[in-house]
Amino acid sequence: MSFISTIDLRHHLDEQARSLLSNNENEAAARSEFVISKAADGSVVSRYKDDVWNMKMYDPAAVTIFSFSNWHHEDESELSLLISDEMKQIQLARLHLFPKLRKPRSLVMTPLYRIAKLAFKNALSIKELFNATNCNRLLIPSYSALSQHPMRDLLFLIKELFSISLLQPSFQLTLTEHNTIELMQNIYDRFPKAQRDKPQQTKLIPSRLYAEFIMALSTELDEFNKYGALICSFFEKRNTNHLFAVGTYRAACNKESISWPDAVKKIGLSSLFYKHSITDWNRLMHYVNEAQTAAQYWIHLFSGMRANEVRHLPADTYKKIISSGVEVSILDGYTSKYSGNNHTRTFWVTAPIVEKAIAAAHHAGTVCALRHNYSNTDLSQYPLFPNLIQKKPEAGYQAFSAAPVVCPSHKSRISRIIDRWPALKVQEADICELERFDGFRDWRNDPDVKISQFWPFATHQCRRSLAVYCARSRLVSLGTMALQFKQLTDAMASYYRRGSAFAVNFVKSDDANGWIDELEHERRVAQYFDYESDVINSTNILWGGEGNRIQNARDKGKPLIITTDRAETRRKFEKGEMVYKNGPIGGCTNLEPCEKISFTSVTACVFCEKSILDDDKSLKKIKHSINKLRREQALFTSDSPHKLQLDIEIDTICKELKKRGLLEKMENKNERD
Repeated sequence: MSFISTIDLRHHLDEQARSLLSNNENEAAARSEFVISKAADGSVVSRYKDDVWNMKMYDPAAVTIFSFSNWHHEDESELSLLISDEMKQIQLARLHLFPKLRKPRSLVMTPLYRIAKLAFKNALSIKELFNATNCNRLLIPSYSALSQHPMRDLLFLIKELFSISLLQPSFQLTLTEHNTIELMQNIYDRFPKAQRDKPQQTKLIPSRLYAEFIMALSTELDEFNKYGALICSFFEKRNTNHLFAVGTYRAACNKESISWPDAVKKIGLSSLFYKHSITDWNRLMHYVNEAQTAAQYWIHLFSGMRANEVRHLPADTYKKIISSGVEVSILDGYTSKYSGNNHTRTFWVTAPIVEKAIAAAHHAGTVCALRHNYSNTDLSQYPLFPNLIQKKPEAGYQAFSAAPVVCPSHKSRISRIIDRWPALKVQEADICELERFDGFRDWRNDPDVKISQFWPFATHQCRRSLAVYCARSRLVSLGTMALQFKQLTDAMASYYRRGSAFAVNFVKSDDANGWIDELEHERRVAQYFDYESDVINSTNILWGGEGNRIQNARDKGKPLIITTDRAETRRKFEKGEMVYKNGPIGGCTNLEPCEKISFTSVTACVFCEKSILDDDKSLKKIKHSINKLRREQALFTSDSPHKLQLDIEIDTICKELKKRGLLEKMENKNERD
């Protein structure tokens, strides 16, 4: 469910939040009953007065909570209660008064905790800490002592609160002087910043390691499945007899008990437990955890799913359907990338080989149900990967009614599996293959990739590697890949497949690196020629974020140097300092992949500071998009939040066009022109 659609009328709530955050003391009682979050059925989950705001229902990973009680370890006092209330006011303002809509998971509490602790330590409220004197005496010295990333997060929060205060003058939990923010920015600017063109794309798993990883996981899963039923039986006997499989010393003290070695031998698990040094229940749970993690990675390898999508698969996910007379294996589950919703029903095509992961996951799920007394009779309401350690919460939101899903972090578990397979260590040949694949990345100085050390496997690498090797095989089209990966645009699918032409066994000559350099150079030059044609030589009226900047300079008779000095502009393109890409409704100058386009904002380029639009081609595409939105409106009832959202988007776009004098021209455009 989306944050917008669940809390029915966002505009109404924002106005109510403004009123509740005023300085009027009479609002305190009303503020305490203000609804913060609701469940899917409309029931209230959290109110302002609660010490913990449960926001899991608005988070695809179902982990976000705002806690206002664990930031200090002292006894409750008048000051601590005051600071906690100030923290609530700040989070409420961040949720409802910030000019841009954001998901609650982005409103991290760590910098706010830091401010609260500093204020409490010095016997001040947060409001008192933010006055000029205390800010210079306490906040700035504490801020200056932070490392780069904590300093960045705190600076972002300070700027955010100041922006809110400008829009809502009654909100006073912010710095009183902008000069202080400028000083904090200058302090932060002393840290070296990463280059804008620094490679950040997920690593490709080299082909040898890719094959070895698949073989290792296959062996792990086959072994676990061989003994899976016996392991479940082992836990069943423990459930019916608490004296089953106890330590040797405890068994000697009670004649009714069965010692661990005797129990293991009786069930028939001696060889497995000896091989993996499983000598007690804790180590057995570690082994089951490892098998569950292996099953997760196996599904990543043979579906290309995101980590959160795998975590939220139901236990009855694996199905077979008939398509065009052919039996196809699919995984039925949920994605968080459609329609702004956290969980939208969908499916992924996979291979029958994924059955071994499903079987292992079911064994681990049975162990979890026995261990925590969960009901797994309704597999649609039981996760394929339940949390084996954590007990079922007594209250609060969870994606499946029967059990909580496994936690996102599994680094230690996959590391224990990898340690058993020396073939997963990086070799010189692997580095050479990566250099052939991406010659612009300094693989030999990558801190995560070292010869004779284990490859740093991560779930997203499975997704990236599947995209590259599928593209290299020439058996999977771009559109098919975008559909399988649940990506909103072909541009993102292309980004995942990037470099696939240079994957293993394609480039073999001694001049390979030079040829790759030349090919990349030509790609950048081609972007410059498009920019020259669409922008520099264009006689159309340019608008959009970057387009408006260029057009205003032209209208004033002082054109920007990037449109007059073509040699310099071409040099910037060749060095990668400028880019020009085709977007949904015009040109894009963003050096990074776009994060703004979604199915709920298909015309995000209209308001993007990186866009270059014109009064010809862009208007045709915008008209087509608006007509599409209007057709979508017919799918919803008149009082549907989705319809209201589409109304707002259409009206916002039309107002922007009208402001620029382009609305009438757009209406007169023929989409087929």
